[in-house]
Amino acid sequence: MKKLNPISRVLILLSALSMISAYYVPLWQILMWAPQYPEGLDMKIWIDNLTGDVKIISALNHYIGMKHIEVSMFPEFKFMIYIVGVVIAIGLLTAIINRRFMLVTFAVVVLSCGIAALVDFYLWGYDYGHNLDPTAPIIVPGMSYQPPLIGTKQLLNFTAFSGPDIGGWIFFTAALLIIGTLGFEIYKSKIEKKTASMAIAVFICLSLAACKVEPEPLQFGKDGCHACKMTLMDNKFGAEIVTSKGKIYKFDDVNCLLQFYNSGQVATEDMKEILIVDFSKPEKLIDARNALYVKSESIKSPMAGNVAAFESNEDLEKLNADWRGILLTWGELQTQFK
Repeated sequence: MKKLNPISRVLILLSALSMISAYYVPLWQILMWAPQYPEGLDMKIWIDNLTGDVKIISALNHYIGMKHIEVSMFPEFKFMIYIVGVVIAIGLLTAIINRRFMLVTFAVVVLSCGIAALVDFYLWGYDYGHNLDPTAPIIVPGMSYQPPLIGTKQLLNFTAFSGPDIGGWIFFTAALLIIGTLGFEIYKSKIEKKTASMAIAVFICLSLAACKVEPEPLQFGKDGCHACKMTLMDNKFGAEIVTSKGKIYKFDDVNCLLQFYNSGQVATEDMKEILIVDFSKPEKLIDARNALYVKSESIKSPMAGNVAAFESNEDLEKLNADWRGILLTWGELQTQFK
């Protein structure tokens, strides 16, 4: 269960505390204007009461068959104070418990209460504007007088407006703050997951790079031959075996290479690469199994192997014109040193 960002906790606490205003300021308002009432009439809806020009509005509405507006017609007033108290308590607990699941719960509760309040007000307005007294002094056939849920509506010669009052705007702002905080937490969570994924990917790449099996250049005058223990000196000769586990064996001459190759110390299937120096391109390692070889007494190699390796047949023929040596493949070469 992830903890909340410190800023999120402060915003949640402020949102919850701001809802206490519901006990001290009106939540909703209905305003009406007509030629005979240019200054307008208003009705304020509080958490458990109605104030404003309620009696005048009720008297006017009575002429067209609408019920008298009284506090008793709103049973919600009996438990609204407790619902708001529970919502505030959940908000305070969210800030105290400091867990993301509590923020989700708080956001769901606030949104649910807001939607429920609008639905309840709409249903009351529908019943109030449609359930008319058939014996009313003024009857307009087919006419209903449902007040607007939010916004302005023309009802006979009256213009009616319905919308949030101070408390309602505070609740609306608090809800936006809660949803915004939840959005911030979700965004932060995605960034954290993305960062963690990138870190894991980098770690895997580094691990793979560290474990990557690759040959390494022969260092002449420094590296020693694994077979004869002599230092590699002539950069026209030399060889290297790289195992599948990344271990590298270096040799100064082809006969040292084949001596090790045939010894069985490393199984041939575990030899990932077998490399040998291209005689015509000093220090360049080529694939020994695909190389071309010349064996001649004229070739003076470090351990008297008398074999030179080539990648290019053209390079081989140029030099072998003087050597007049025997041409060998990798398979034939092995038989020369058994």
